[in-house]
Amino acid sequence: MKAQSIPGRRRFLSRRAQAQRYGRSVDTIKRWGKDPQMGMPPEYNFRGMPHRDEAELEAWERKRVVVSA
Repeated sequence: MKAQSIPGRRRFLSRRAQAQRYGRSVDTIKRWGKDPQMGMPPEYNFRGMPHRDEAELEAWERKRVVVSA
């Protein structure tokens, strides 16, 4: 996965890396980001390229897990 990283700090995933992580297209990741019901973390721009904080994505993933009894 291609990620923008600052040593010892937060790691950021590009839309392409997010698409690979979730097995979806870049367009789907973009659409999810615009949909308030998806509740995706905010994007951060690095030189005009949108990225999301990997730790924030992991927290988002945990919130979306449905546990059935």
